[in-house]
Amino acid sequence: MFQSPSENPRQSVLRSFCDSVFPNRNDSIRRLLIKSAYLLVLLVFLIVSVLLSSVYISERHHSELLAGARNIWTSAAQSGEGAAFEAMKAQNSHFKGWITILGTQPDEPFYQAKDNTYYLTHDNRRNRSDYGALFLSCDNVISSEQTDKNLLIYGQDSRDGSHFGSLKNLRSLPFLKEHSVIELTTENNSSTYQIYAVFVLNAFKSDDNGYIYNIARNQFVDEEDFKNWVNEAKERSLINTTVEVGFEDSILTLVTSADDFPDARLVVMARELSVGEVAGILSDATPNRSVRYPKRWYDERNISEQYTGGNSDVSQY
Repeated sequence: MFQSPSENPRQSVLRSFCDSVFPNRNDSIRRLLIKSAYLLVLLVFLIVSVLLSSVYISERHHSELLAGARNIWTSAAQSGEGAAFEAMKAQNSHFKGWITILGTQPDEPFYQAKDNTYYLTHDNRRNRSDYGALFLSCDNVISSEQTDKNLLIYGQDSRDGSHFGSLKNLRSLPFLKEHSVIELTTENNSSTYQIYAVFVLNAFKSDDNGYIYNIARNQFVDEEDFKNWVNEAKERSLINTTVEVGFEDSILTLVTSADDFPDARLVVMARELSVGEVAGILSDATPNRSVRYPKRWYDERNISEQYTGGNSDVSQY
């Protein structure tokens, strides 16, 4: 008489495990509930693990891309800036220059597309990416014949601190005092800038009584018009930097997102130093105790727009 072979010990262990974990028709209602709860927890754990792994892999890829760009830039620069630009443009023809905020993480390339949305969703190799890349406003001109008076560079507030993720640190008075110098290299020029204003700005007119301060201006009626424009940035600045800005100066404006209210922007403005001028530590900088915020900022905190009572939102320590 034929007799089935005895069950493999490994199969026996697997069957016991399945019986103890997965619901079956022999289970009581209580046991069914316990098993269902266990499986639900396990499913959530697996989903979270996959998501975290995806974020880690994405961040690592993003970091490697930036590291690769820095390696290309620094290696080629040993043969001259011309060679560095050729090497970077060989990777991406949209390449426009390199920006460094001394002593901080922004030390990377920036690009320029035909619109100001492309590099919100594409990296420095023009592949789809949630991290995007730093980019010069599509309205700006940088050429051997002309360079705009005010250059705007946009970047995401990345979680890992890359791009403009560390600009928020400039809201701290001690940090700004030590990190107020920006170096910008373009194909036709290498410039040094010193920060004179750091402020919160609205993206929509409805968030500030139907008004948006125009950080993108490049044309001014006269010196008085320019002075008023600069002074408004200083009124809005979280910190009084004491940096003087004249009509002959060129401006660099950096823009990223802020958490102050929905669609808020953090704006950093700097003036170009003249040849031979040395940027100093902002030892005389102080918190601005009468900051001009967008109306939405006050509304979110239920405080009077007329007087902030010294609430400059600046960390001094």
